[in-house]
Amino acid sequence: MQDGAADDGDVEKNGQANGQHDKAQEPRSRFSLMIEDFSFIWFTLSMNTGILSILMHQLPYQFNGLGILSTIMFVFNLVLFSVFFIMMLLRCILYPRSLIKACASNITELSLIGCLPIAWYTLLAQVGLTVSNASWGGEPFFIVAVVMWWIGTIVMLAVAATVIVVFSKTDIVNANTINPAIIVPFVGTTTNALVGGEICQYSAEVNARVAVPVIITSYIVCGIGFFVALLIYAAYFVKLMNTGLPPPPLTPSLIMLVGPAGQTAAAVQVLGSAAQTHFGNYGKGTFLQSQAGELLATVGVLLALLFIGIGLLFAIFGVYVILETAYKRQHKYTLI
Repeated sequence: MQDGAADDGDVEKNGQANGQHDKAQEPRSRFSLMIEDFSFIWFTLSMNTGILSILMHQLPYQFNGLGILSTIMFVFNLVLFSVFFIMMLLRCILYPRSLIKACASNITELSLIGCLPIAWYTLLAQVGLTVSNASWGGEPFFIVAVVMWWIGTIVMLAVAATVIVVFSKTDIVNANTINPAIIVPFVGTTTNALVGGEICQYSAEVNARVAVPVIITSYIVCGIGFFVALLIYAAYFVKLMNTGLPPPPLTPSLIMLVGPAGQTAAAVQVLGSAAQTHFGNYGKGTFLQSQAGELLATVGVLLALLFIGIGLLFAIFGVYVILETAYKRQHKYTLI
């Protein structure tokens, strides 16, 4: 009897084990696989769409219909961002271990987390540029843009700090494995500064008491982005000297190196104009006065010209390498 009971128990355990094994072997749906493999790189599509919408809105040479095209791109960007954000949220909920493992072991995946807040910035910029200036917009939507900006600032600083901590505590990156994607979080902080200046300068019915803290904080985060980018530039030069250019399919990623310099150049100009506009109305202390605002506007143009210099160098270098790789027919499509 005892042997029979034991046999029955063994059979039951084996049945449970086989059931669990069969369950593990069940084919997964394409949707679940797509969710688990969903990458932050998809937010680059939202980023680029948003940048195009902003450029069309701010282009000095306007023509009939360009504003409408800018609004269409803004709405399209909103749809893209919403879809990608939901997909990434599902991955965080359903497959958190997979996401953490990917970010902790892959320098590119970790760096591209910065694409999410950058895409967010393109949306909030258009809230200030387009929505607040609509006939039904006004100051309430400037406040909405500012709230969105502060949320983005907190997230972007958290991402930048996390990237530095992971780089310093793990061995996923060194002077020989560094790639241009590492600069994305710091492109994000300079973009943060640029968008802060834009919503304070170009939104409708801007409140100086709300705008000035945004301007001051934007200068600070701009400094974080640009000066950390200088360190990355130096490290990447060491990589180029040691191991040469990245693989041919990844040579377009060299254009990422233009980002911090270009965004910083734009940011200091826009922030200078915003300071000139709002510091006088704020009028507190010795620095937040109209004279300081005028000085920042002038110095911003000078600094922008200096920053454009290094950006132009990397642009020429990147274009040359891309053209040479294309001439040799070594390109292969990739989102990076």
